[in-house]
Amino acid sequence: MGRNALLVALGVDSFGTGVFLPISVLYLTFVIGVDLPTAGIVGAAATAVGLFVPPLAGHLVDRWGPRAVLVTAQFVQAAGAVLYLVATSVPEAFLAAALLAAGQRGFYCSVFVLIADLSAEIAKDKPFALAGVTMSVCFGAGAGVAGLLIGQGDWAYRLVAAGNAISFLVCAAILLRFVRPVAHRPSEPGDGGFRSLLRDRPYLGLILVNFAFALAVDLFVLGIPVYLRLVLGAPAWTVGAVVVVSTVFRLFFQVPVVHWLREVPRTTALLGAGVLWIGWALATAAALLVPAPWQLPYLLVITLVCCLAALVHAPTSTALAEAAAPPGARGRYVAAFQYSFGASNVAAPAVIGLTAFGPAIPWLLLAGVLALATAALPWLGRSLPMAAVRR
Repeated sequence: MGRNALLVALGVDSFGTGVFLPISVLYLTFVIGVDLPTAGIVGAAATAVGLFVPPLAGHLVDRWGPRAVLVTAQFVQAAGAVLYLVATSVPEAFLAAALLAAGQRGFYCSVFVLIADLSAEIAKDKPFALAGVTMSVCFGAGAGVAGLLIGQGDWAYRLVAAGNAISFLVCAAILLRFVRPVAHRPSEPGDGGFRSLLRDRPYLGLILVNFAFALAVDLFVLGIPVYLRLVLGAPAWTVGAVVVVSTVFRLFFQVPVVHWLREVPRTTALLGAGVLWIGWALATAAALLVPAPWQLPYLLVITLVCCLAALVHAPTSTALAEAAAPPGARGRYVAAFQYSFGASNVAAPAVIGLTAFGPAIPWLLLAGVLALATAALPWLGRSLPMAAVRR
């Protein structure tokens, strides 16, 4: 019951986020009246505020337990969504965006520990995969609804923001009523934490390796639309085609992929994902050499390569990060692991900007970063706890 209720809660949360997040900049411009450059600065500054959250969230996960932190994160995000509804100035818009960013970081610092606690008797890869599929599909559904609404005027934007706030509150209610994790043992001073993490070279190495893999995911999401439209001159509908292919592929193959890899060491599986992503990055750079009539079929095929790498990476890396953390400091270790995604969120737009100096440069740079990360995985396989590596 607890695991199923958690999936429902995550679906509700992701649907609400999918409804609002893709149009948040448009909301700032069309409803609050902020000009586009200022809206971009507000979003970037709010994201920076969110980067300060993981140390506190990780500490609280270890002290209070993951459910309490996850529920708190939902209330913080709900407050941000409500503030969007009443904001009329740049400072108010920034506060709303900062609350959403801080709550989102708290969400990711706690949700995977809660999933692990509810799945204590089994390997965590499959539960993480199910959660990932649920969040991805529901986010996509929410984004589709937003696309239908945003052309209807200011009231539609406000309806979207209100729906986002309600989704966070409903998620919190489900967590409080139906999700009952095992009794949490608060961490003790001797359980380790950020100081021990800074001395844990294999875990720090895992964070660095995951940064490279997260960068591949971000460049697929943010960079492929730019590459299609501005470099290859493809029609706008091709961006949607790539998104649909990737979403459907994940929906049908995420859980089977985890099942097929159940006997494969996690670091070996990640090495395979790295090789696939290197091939995808090089093939994307080579799309410039493909005749125009064949470019879309070519890109759809190599998109499947990227998607397969993501299906291997997403649950495997999270399960490895959770399993490799000391029991009394899981919250702080998993929170630190989230910095690999935060750093990628910051770096990806800068990498995409290198397109101005040469359309293949971002993809060749990504291939080089991925090659370094992939080469480090055999060392991680020998250095991380064997129980974490072997599932």
